[in-house]
Formats: sequence, C-alpha cells, structure tokens
Amino acid sequence: MGDENLNRVVRIPILVPENRVNDIHATRFKTAYCQQQTSDYCWQKPKHPDDLVTKNEDAENALYHPLREDTDQLHANLVQKAIKDVTGNMKTAKRNWDAGDRVNKPTYDICREDNSYAITYDKRAATFFKYKVSLATVNGRVECDYVLPRELEGTPYERYVLDPAWSFGTSKLVFDGERFWLHAVCKRPKLTAPVWATHDTVVETDGGSDTQSSTRILGVDLNVKHYSVVTSAAGFYGKADELNNRREQFERARGGLQQTGTRSAHVSFHEMGGREWRHFDEYAHECANGIVEDALRTRCTHVVFENLTRIRKRISNAPEYQQWLFKRIREYAEDKLELLGIETSTVNPRNTSKRCSNTECDSCTKRNPSKKSFECVECGLSLNRDYNAARNIALQWFAEKSESSRGQAGRTCQSGRATSQLALKSGTLSPSGVFTPKAWLSTDKLAPLGAGS
Repeated sequence: MGDENLNRVVRIPILVPENRVNDIHATRFKTAYCQQQTSDYCWQKPKHPDDLVTKNEDAENALYHPLREDTDQLHANLVQKAIKDVTGNMKTAKRNWDAGDRVNKPTYDICREDNSYAITYDKRAATFFKYKVSLATVNGRVECDYVLPRELEGTPYERYVLDPAWSFGTSKLVFDGERFWLHAVCKRPKLTAPVWATHDTVVETDGGSDTQSSTRILGVDLNVKHYSVVTSAAGFYGKADELNNRREQFERARGGLQQTGTRSAHVSFHEMGGREWRHFDEYAHECANGIVEDALRTRCTHVVFENLTRIRKRISNAPEYQQWLFKRIREYAEDKLELLGIETSTVNPRNTSKRCSNTECDSCTKRNPSKKSFECVECGLSLNRDYNAARNIALQWFAEKSESSRGQAGRTCQSGRATSQLALKSGTLSPSGVFTPKAWLSTDKLAPLGAGS
C-alpha cells in the first residue's frame, strides 16, 4: 500500500505571544528566500519536462550550504524542508507537463497581497505537545498554545491528537493574514488487513479445502445521472438527478441576488455559498459512507474505482458534468476505507459501461436500447446499466492484475486466481466463473436498494 503510515491533518488555531510574532514573520522571509532560490535552480529555462530538477538530493547537495550562509544560519531543518517543498512542486509540474498541461515556474513571494504564508516544520525544528507547540525561529524557539473548543468529543483534535495511537509528523505553520494555525499531521501505522479480516481464508477447491490469503473486490461506478454511486454489491447511493436540480436552484438564487445589488443581497449571496458547499459536502459524505458500508458488509479487501483523471477535458461542458462530485466522493471514501485497512485502486474505465459482465460472455455492445438498463445481445443478461458497469470495474481489476503479472494483453478472468472474489449483491464470484452461493447468470433486473447513507 505504499507508505507504511496513515496521515491525517488537524487544523489547530494557535496563540503566538505578541512579542514573538515578528520572529515568526522574519523566519518566513528567510524560508521563502530558500524556496525561491531552489525554484530558480530547479527551473533553468527548461525546454521539456526532463530538464526540471526534481530530485531533492540533487537540489540539497547544490544549495544547502549556500542557503544557510545567505540566511545567517537559519535552522538547518527549515532550510532542508524549504528545499524539499520546492522539489515536490517540481515533481508535480513535471507530471502535469508530461500530461500535456501548460505549467509555469513555481514562485515563492516573500510578501503576498493577503500576507499569508506557510512554513514546514519537522520534529527537529518543532516539538509537538498535546496542548502546545515549540517552534524554531530566527531568534530561538517560541512556545505557542493551542486554541481548543470547549467540547472536544468527536472533534479531529480528540480523534487524532489526543489518541495515543497517533503521533505527530512533519507539519505546517500557517498564517492566513490574520491569525496563526498549526496544520498538524498525525500519523499511525497502517493496518495490514481489514478490521474484520483474518489473515487466512479457507478456500474450497476441486482437491478439497486449502488455506490461502483471499482477495475480495468491490467495484464502484460513479455517475452524473440517476444514482451517483452504484457498487457491485448492488448498492445504489445518492440521487444525482436531485443533486443537479438542487444545484440549478442555487444558481438561480445566486443570479437573483446578484441582480438585486443591495448590501443585504451581497451578504446573502456569500452566506448561500457556504450553505451550498455544506449541502454538497454532506451529500459526498453520504455517498462515501454507502461505499464503506458495502465494503464492510461484503467483507472486501479492495475497493476499485474507475480512473477518471482529467475526465472533465473529455466530457460535456454542461454544469452537471463540470461540477461532478466524483473526486470528492472518491477521496472521502478512500479516507474512510484507509482507516479500516481496506485498500483502494483504480482501473482503466474503457468499455466498462458497454461490456457484458457475464464472464462467460464477454460481449461488448455499443449502445443499449434503454438508458437505465443493460441488455446483452449475446447471452441475454439483463441488469441495471450502472450495476453492470460496477461489476465490470471489479472484473477489470482482475484483468489488469493478470496482465501485469503475466505480461499478457486482453481481458481474461479465468485461471490462477481461485482465491480472488468479486463481491456481488448475494454471494461472490471467483474470476474462474465459480459463483457462491447463487448462480452467476442471473437475469434479475435489480431495483435500487436506497439512496443516501
């Protein structure tokens, strides 16, 4: 799963002693200088992406000692983190350039129009406590108390900062132009298996029982119309049509307030923006909760989404497409699943809505007569269109896994994965086509199980 730690960011307002505020600002000036010098070094009139310096080691070897001299021996770890921040941004710029996007040289202004900034602190430049933080500055250390809510129960502060299972990692001091915040990164070791899982599963084979590690996949289809989320376990969550109607209502109301032009209308306009964001955010959480519930109910080890990166460049410019919540839903689901030890993956979305999800058929239909149902012209399989796509997304994971391990092309889900299973509405399917406990070739036209949480 990559990094061995889970990371969560907790935003904590902090009190900087009034007589030490200028020390913090002066520290920012010097870290910004280090960042800009690093950017100049990494971006030297590049003509193609490979010209960018993206290796932190290369930049640090070239710049560390000169930057410490230029900044009158600014704390060593602040210099190192300033360099690392820039090389990280250069890696992002390189990826975007490779993908064909227009990119510009990152700049690090010492003085922004809103006076905001951020400084990266690791555990050597800062000491993190449960109720305060000690920060290195150009003039020694400064201790800053946390500003905490009266009720801590259920807050991120209680769940992560006060929980002994979590510890502090490299964090950021943020000044928003008016007050200071600690964006505290809390971390803990990742679970090696889902919270409900045993390490071994007994698998029935032709030769009897065999104890092997088991992989069970839940496919997730994200949609702009009908239901926002449909899973291969026949979970239908979030009524996308109602969401689009609500979005149109907000847009009409904003338009009316803009035309009114009064101060009261101006205040209402900005308040409406907050209500709209909260409504859509709650909607995204409810959809993500549905995915998590299905994953737990079917005891999945993996949840698979389509790779929809840059999809807005390939689809309609209609508002319901360009304001689609798929990214937010997926990120929320990934965040919740990670805490449970359930892995997430993405697959190529090509033909997942057109292909028959019967593994014994494998036909691909260009167009279906119904917008809501899938009718296979070869085997007669009849399913909700999005449910069929969700099953195909899970099967695509098996296919891509097979191609990667065997170096073969094509969609094959037949041999060598008897311990892998696709989670369905009732029972599971192994890639070999053996379905337990009900027959795989069901022609039931599924009804949605219900939207929301």
